[in-house]
Amino acid sequence: MSDVGVVMPVYKQKPSYLREALQSILAQRYRHFTLVIVVDGAPFDVLPIIRETVQDDPRVRVVILPENQGVAKALNRGFQELFSLPGIEYLTWISSDNIYSPDFLLTLRTYLRAAPPEVGVVYSCFQEIDEAGKPLRDEAFLDARRKYQQRRKEELLDFHFIGVSFMYKAAYARLIGGYGQEPVEDYDYFLRLTEHCEVRYIPSVLMEYRVNSPLSISAQMKRSKEQHRRWRYMFQLVKQQARMRRGIPPEMTVLFPVTDGTARTVESYENLLEQYYSNYQVIVLDQTPQKQATRVLQSISDPRVGFFHVPGGARTAMHAMLKQIRTPFVLFFANGPPMGYYTLHSMAQTLRAAENQRILAAFLPANGSGVQLRDHPAPFEPVFFHLYRTSRLLEAWQNP
Repeated sequence: MSDVGVVMPVYKQKPSYLREALQSILAQRYRHFTLVIVVDGAPFDVLPIIRETVQDDPRVRVVILPENQGVAKALNRGFQELFSLPGIEYLTWISSDNIYSPDFLLTLRTYLRAAPPEVGVVYSCFQEIDEAGKPLRDEAFLDARRKYQQRRKEELLDFHFIGVSFMYKAAYARLIGGYGQEPVEDYDYFLRLTEHCEVRYIPSVLMEYRVNSPLSISAQMKRSKEQHRRWRYMFQLVKQQARMRRGIPPEMTVLFPVTDGTARTVESYENLLEQYYSNYQVIVLDQTPQKQATRVLQSISDPRVGFFHVPGGARTAMHAMLKQIRTPFVLFFANGPPMGYYTLHSMAQTLRAAENQRILAAFLPANGSGVQLRDHPAPFEPVFFHLYRTSRLLEAWQNP
């Protein structure tokens, strides 16, 4: 009897990639699995490739959806099929363009089965390959990836470290409902799942992940700015929802006064939204007469952002707003050279770790020598791009 359930959603896919993915699963050393292939409104030539490859393998079930419903609904349909079977204890899902090690299922199942009952997810390292199947990462890179992935589950809110090679217990999966929130359905799922169980990491490379596969969702994101913005919005939304479920309030408020809706302002705004650190709320202070900046920036949606019209001047508005801020940290943002991806993270981490509670602000000096701290007010506060301890700034900032 099978105790491992595997779902493969298939929509559009290059035939050779689909064959390789299917063959790598059918050749698994652990043979007691059921594979549910969900044909999600795929083109007419996909089903014959599947039939030809799996032939009459009794471990395979094919579910056909006449119209494309998206990966989340396809996954839910596949897992619905598996939940109806007796004996399924472990679950995973796979993509139709990756290649899986013969030990993929065996290793993940063995670790999960041997782990304490509270462990519900195991995940492993993986290798990236190009369109031709050539490995893209050397051992030094993989070692760095292993260090990145070896994290506490609480860090999942900051690092999407589980990646693409994983298995989880069906008992925990039954507690949380199915997949949703495309195109970040996997990240959202693991955020919800790990609220009920612990995780364990396996450093072995158990799969080959095909990057830049022409029909993959990730490739579509890279080709389209609008698709990337949609992905970013959903990525931040599921983080925000997870923090709300866990009672974690925002740590930082970013005040961003704007005087126009030009491309330069848009570029600075997007640079802020792309920051690796995400536990902040943004207040855009629109100084344009007819809210022109608001109309431009609101077209770039983000769940962390609010807009206020302040035609009377930014400094007075910032001072009034500061008195209402309840986050521990506050940053004053402006148009300027783009920040590095980890700038907010580095400053927040440094200020958070400062033992001296009288420290006023953290900042990156112009020479790029690393985050520095200051405990004395500057001649004119606030200084843009300095991250302040809110309570200290309220003490140091004189009334305008």
